[in-house]
Amino acid sequence: MSLTLPAAYSSASKLGNIQENWIVQLYYDDGSSFTPISLADTTVDSVFYPGVITNVPSVRSSIDLAKSTAKTGNISLSVVNFQYKGDDFSAELFLGTRKYINRNVKIYSQLNGDSTLSNCLQIYQGRLIDISHDDGSITLQLTEQRPWDFITVPQDKTTRTKVYYTLSYGDFSPNSSTRASQAFCNEKKLYPAKVDKMSRTHLVALQSRSLDGNSGNEGRLHYYEKNADAFVPLTLSSNSYQDESIDTHDANGNAVRIDNDLYRGFVCKPSGLNDEGDSAYWNDPINVYDVSGDDSSYSTYARETLALSSNNTTTTSIWLDVPEIEGKITSMKMKVRYRLDVDESAGASGLNYAAALQNITDGLSQTIINIEEDSGTKDTGDVISSLLDMDSQLSGNDYKLLNPVKLQSQLVYAGGSGTVTANWYIYDVHIYISSNLDFTGSRDAATKTANDIDHLYIGANGLTESYSGSSASISYGHEAHRDLLVRFLGYTTTTPENWSALNTDRTRNTADDGDIATWKIRWWALEPVELKKLLEQMQYEFGFIFKFRADGTGSYVHILQTSELSAVQTFKKEDIANLKINNSSFSDLLTKMEINYEKHPAENRYLSSVTSTNSTARTSWSIQAKENIADVNLDINIGTPNTTGQSDPNADFYSYYDNIFGDIKKIVSCDIVNPAVSYDLETGDIIQFSNTAGEMPVEPFGDDWADYYMITNLNRSPGKVGITAREVG
Repeated sequence: MSLTLPAAYSSASKLGNIQENWIVQLYYDDGSSFTPISLADTTVDSVFYPGVITNVPSVRSSIDLAKSTAKTGNISLSVVNFQYKGDDFSAELFLGTRKYINRNVKIYSQLNGDSTLSNCLQIYQGRLIDISHDDGSITLQLTEQRPWDFITVPQDKTTRTKVYYTLSYGDFSPNSSTRASQAFCNEKKLYPAKVDKMSRTHLVALQSRSLDGNSGNEGRLHYYEKNADAFVPLTLSSNSYQDESIDTHDANGNAVRIDNDLYRGFVCKPSGLNDEGDSAYWNDPINVYDVSGDDSSYSTYARETLALSSNNTTTTSIWLDVPEIEGKITSMKMKVRYRLDVDESAGASGLNYAAALQNITDGLSQTIINIEEDSGTKDTGDVISSLLDMDSQLSGNDYKLLNPVKLQSQLVYAGGSGTVTANWYIYDVHIYISSNLDFTGSRDAATKTANDIDHLYIGANGLTESYSGSSASISYGHEAHRDLLVRFLGYTTTTPENWSALNTDRTRNTADDGDIATWKIRWWALEPVELKKLLEQMQYEFGFIFKFRADGTGSYVHILQTSELSAVQTFKKEDIANLKINNSSFSDLLTKMEINYEKHPAENRYLSSVTSTNSTARTSWSIQAKENIADVNLDINIGTPNTTGQSDPNADFYSYYDNIFGDIKKIVSCDIVNPAVSYDLETGDIIQFSNTAGEMPVEPFGDDWADYYMITNLNRSPGKVGITAREVG
């Protein structure tokens, strides 16, 4: 949205022979008072502004749509070193009684000598950072307002150990599994919490938010089983979770504590195929363990087929590796999801056979299924076995998981004539595990394991928002961005410009899996990161720009879908001069993205990836198969990008940037010579050029002027505004 002009200023800008003067307020000390200077002598609100600025300054602002950042260029003021309060003005600005460096500087545009400040337009707010002078002149260097300079987050840490409390944003989820009720622990929507200390009985992990154990606020700690790639909840010996945080560990934050024996139980899959077995006889053995969690679809399987036509016995086995699990294994059980189908050849007579599937792990001989000819059953259908108890073998294996798991198919031909063919299908193998550290039998080893734990993991939601007075958890990236500004920079809770439109576009129910909307966030930090870099990363990953406006207030900028765009100004040839029309650079074209997203909580990798392509543009510009492909890692945005750009660019990350860079677009630059339509412009404004015949001097590359353009660069100097605008719809 363009700047709001004071009524008197707006009226004056429509008059001919405008005289524009810039007045400057140099604030000092606590920022409540200022020293006035200007381009020309003037008096405003009974304050005299001496005309001691000798150069013609300009305010240059820009936004970068590729990086989703904004900046205002530095301003240099050349000032006469005049006599001020009995001494050179340079003596006033530095080493005098008042301090000006790093204080605010405001610049106003004054039209036709208006003597009321409220009738002037503020066009800049920054800070004075450098002063230099000689005997006759002073140079003042101004920089844009940057309250995030030198700020890092998180900031809270413990008093004694100086360990930082984890800072997190987003919706997370814990796993639910105990030794009494074992389950798969496939949820990876967790964040790490630094372990602050281990006592003789407990581990303590730090995080920012007070947790009460209710839904979304479960403080239960999880241990990461690396070899099973599972985050397993830790429980008390009673199989209950420690879901509430405590504030007694340290005065600066919250903590969650749990018994240090890592008492836990869960279900996992085999980790792979063991090379020692004769599993080459089985077709597609990877299907036994390739699906995370319970594969209830029966869509894939490992298959073995054995056939006999005379008295004989034949067996084959599939040997499956089991993940190494930390601690003493107190229980190991197994279920197998299988099917056994036995067929006799046509004309077979008096066949006597037996077909079986057995668990022969570590010398066991447990029959899972046995079909004999006289049983009358030749096809089991899809079956889940009973729980196979292997606990008796654990003591002989030093209480480690039995490895490998061995499943044997056996076919026995005992009489008759004809051929018998048996088909074994194994869909899934579930391994039920109970484990803990053995502080009684192996205290030194258990103590070392516990001491070596740097992080445990929490599935509670992140921080609640601080800007509206509600206690709602922050779920979306733009919400976290605004919360960071308020929480760590003391930024106003007043609603920023354009917030409502951004909030609407980023919280629409464009869900990719019925659960995660495409602009949702999951992010955490264990150690300090630069706030500026974090804010800009959020802006990029969530498709918006935050900038400070000329009056020092904040504004959010993003590109709406074409049907929602409206222009703040439409220019004709008499409004502009020095018109130039370019196409966006071919090198900026972005027609294919390999996007990785959903960071793993414990490892430096991503859980999901997608390839998104603008096939039309790749064909139009003759882009070869290996060309023009960008690898993009989203560390914060967890929403699934679409594989092709959507008509609404705010549908997802890829669609947003495809709308801007997925094809070659027009770029228009010009000077606005009509002050009546230029003084209220700012970067991020949507403009148009007249599409009426004869009202523009030339057509853009033979196209019409019906498109919408966003101002990406604006250069303002007294009496002149120049812009560069990019086609966006």
